[in-house]
Amino acid sequence: MPGTIFREADRMTGSEIPSALPRKYTQKLHYAGLFNPTLLWEAQELSSWHEKNGFKLGEEALSLLNQYVTEGYRIASILVEHPSVPKPESFAACNTVLQRGDIVYANGVQTLFLRSYFHSTDGSGNFVNFVPRGGVQMTFASDAIWFPLRLTQLVSEPASYVALDILTPVPLSAEQLPAPFELGKTGRMSYHGVEYEVARVSARLEPKQAVADLKLEL
Repeated sequence: MPGTIFREADRMTGSEIPSALPRKYTQKLHYAGLFNPTLLWEAQELSSWHEKNGFKLGEEALSLLNQYVTEGYRIASILVEHPSVPKPESFAACNTVLQRGDIVYANGVQTLFLRSYFHSTDGSGNFVNFVPRGGVQMTFASDAIWFPLRLTQLVSEPASYVALDILTPVPLSAEQLPAPFELGKTGRMSYHGVEYEVARVSARLEPKQAVADLKLEL
């Protein structure tokens, strides 16, 4: 289960919530369900899927997703349950304030676990915070450790934080990380009976600025 690896990695590297994350993003945190997972090949398909489920993708988001499609990526979409709020139609701004991921990488294969923290607001001071129970898991071939970050530039909050626990056969070094990523606590842990080096990699990303995906070659 995705939730298990997050708990086990946290025991080695510390809380998944960075100390720098503003307190308002974790106040009265709701744990949300996940549903309607879909694998799509084209960004336009994703747009149509969202519209069928009551959402509409903005032009900027669709453009960024088209970049991924053009480069040969597949797009996975899943709905996250929004907490109940009065006048839900007024909660128009929902931002990913903490991108939380665990990555297991070895022999050209990556297993990625995702669990992002969301901050939804109506723009007049009312807000809710929520995070999925467990998370999302996917496995794919990759020539490097990879984590998608381009959509971060759509965040309208003052910043978006990233906290990754990366499991590898050999240790990561701080010199491998691009700015503004930093290497935190490290250790060793077991995943499916195999021992790995584990490292916390984190960053604070500025809003409305182009961000390249994280890509680390071992």
